[in-house]
Formats: sequence, structure tokens, C-alpha cells
Amino acid sequence: MATGRATAMPVGRPRLRIATRSGTVRLVAEERADFVFETRKAWIVGVHVGEDGVVWPELDKDSRSLEVRCPRGTSVVVGAESASVEFDGEFGHVSVSTGSGSIRLDRAESADLRSRSGGIHVEGCGERCRVSTQSGKAVIGAAGATEVDTVSGSIVLAGAAGGVRARSASGSVEVRTTGKHDVAVETLSGKVLVRVPCEVKPAPALKSLSGKRVFGCEEGSDCCVAVRTMSGSIEVVPD
Repeated sequence: MATGRATAMPVGRPRLRIATRSGTVRLVAEERADFVFETRKAWIVGVHVGEDGVVWPELDKDSRSLEVRCPRGTSVVVGAESASVEFDGEFGHVSVSTGSGSIRLDRAESADLRSRSGGIHVEGCGERCRVSTQSGKAVIGAAGATEVDTVSGSIVLAGAAGGVRARSASGSVEVRTTGKHDVAVETLSGKVLVRVPCEVKPAPALKSLSGKRVFGCEEGSDCCVAVRTMSGSIEVVPD
């Protein structure tokens, strides 16, 4: 029977899969044992638990918004045509693919986030973090090994605790590392700024055809900072 609210109990470590078309998906991880699904102006046809323990709600085709309250540490996969997706709380592995919607993630063990034109904001990611957007801005707070790709959107990585690979066609790139971590940046025309801890002595590999290059750190072999750009400026400085 269709309803606007439904619950389910996970089997083993909580895992959730959501498929929707448009609107907003909001997930809240908190101290609880079950899943609670609520929709507005739509219906939940049913909630299913697979043999592998994955929980997924079956939504009607006119669903416009969904809120899910789930156990802390839940791993989540979301597929959407144009929905915006928001995560509040601490999650396990998070994977999101959406067409034109934005993605906002509070905290996760690891993340793979993709949007064609929406902005992506990650507050914290303990392990590997992968972000891809064509025209939206990518902002990442603290993360382990990080991989970011944009076409025209800018990239900001405020606290990299692992290796970094960032690529952008025309967007600016700003990276701040927290240790002896390799950084590789490629861009056509965007400005690149890399900040490393003042005690770190990186080996520079900076290439720009027409943009200025500034290396303000003491050169060494603690890590490698490699930046390639056609016309954008490059600046590597101590933090």
C-alpha cells in the first residue's frame, strides 16, 4: 500500500540504495537502528531489503522530495536524473551520480560524487574522495587521497591529508595540504595555488607556457608538486 512514510530494519551493516528523478534527497545519519523514509507530495510504494542486506525504497514516478533517517555509518548509493542530494551526519561509503543537481556531504569514510552541472561541497572525507562536475564548483574541506575533475568549475581543497590529483579546463584550483603529500594539477587557463606546510620541502615540477610561475618553498624531496597549465599562473607557497 502506498504511503508517505515507511520504515525498515537493516540486515548487518546498514546499506542504502536510492533511485529518483528530480527534487531533493536529504539523508540524516543519527543514533538509531532503523531506516525511516518520508516524502512530500508523493508516495512510497514500498521498501525492500535484498538478500545482500541492501535497503531501497520504491518511489512513485512523481516523487519530488525524500528524507531518510538512517543509522550512523550507513553506506549509501544514490542515482538521480536532476535531484539535489544532501547528507547530514556521519556516513560510510557514499556514491552519488546526478545530472544537474547539487551535492552536499557532511562526513563520510569515503566518497565518489558526480554531477554534470551542479556544485559539490564536501565537509570531510576520512579516506579516498573522488569528485567530478562539469560546470559546478567543487569545494572539499578535509579529505584523504583526493581526485577532483571539473571543466569550467573552480576547485578548492582546504585540507588534503593524502595525495591530490586535480584537473580543470578553465576553473581556478586551490589546494592546501597537511603533510608530505604529492600534488598533481592540470589546467588549461585556470589559476593554480598550492599551499604546503612550512616544514615540508617539495620537489617542484611547474610548467606553464605563458603564465607566471612562483615557487616560494624550500626545495627538497619530501613530496612532489607537479602543475601543468597552458596560460594560467602557478603559485606554490608555504602555509
